[in-house]
Amino acid sequence: MKKIVILLFAVISAVSCSKDDAQTPEPAANNALKVYNKTTGSEIKDGDILTFNSITSQGGLNTLKFYFKNASSAPINTKVKFISFNGVPDTSYLSICIGAQCLSAIITGYSYPGNSEPIITVPANGTIGIIEDYKIYNTTLPVSPATKIEYVFEAYQYDANGTPIGNKVRFTYRYQQ
Repeated sequence: MKKIVILLFAVISAVSCSKDDAQTPEPAANNALKVYNKTTGSEIKDGDILTFNSITSQGGLNTLKFYFKNASSAPINTKVKFISFNGVPDTSYLSICIGAQCLSAIITGYSYPGNSEPIITVPANGTIGIIEDYKIYNTTLPVSPATKIEYVFEAYQYDANGTPIGNKVRFTYRYQQ
């Protein structure tokens, strides 16, 4: 009888410790990516236009400082894509900084950081960019007949294969006197 009880206990223990106990990470929510204006603390929402009236870098009055927030319980990867511009003939006076790396050769249709650069991974329920410098700035006036300059960006999530997933946050950096 003692052997039967021990055998029964062993079987129950083996079943209760099955592979079903392994925790699988929850996939990131489709609307997990949030972008925030670091200066004001307000969320930058899809379609927002952020207007600046300075081209001097003193005091950062022409600088959009931003950070990413992940509203899911799984880490997400994110990039910023440069969509379009108007009011200037080229992007030679536009800069985007991702951490310590500032880029001034911004190309329409490209995403930053590039594929060979470090990945921006936003931790589960966390932020990135609070300490690091993530910023966009313009240092020129519009070319006549234009009266403003607009640079359109899109922040997005992507999976391990580099395929965009989840929500996107498209916003416009506008310089206007």
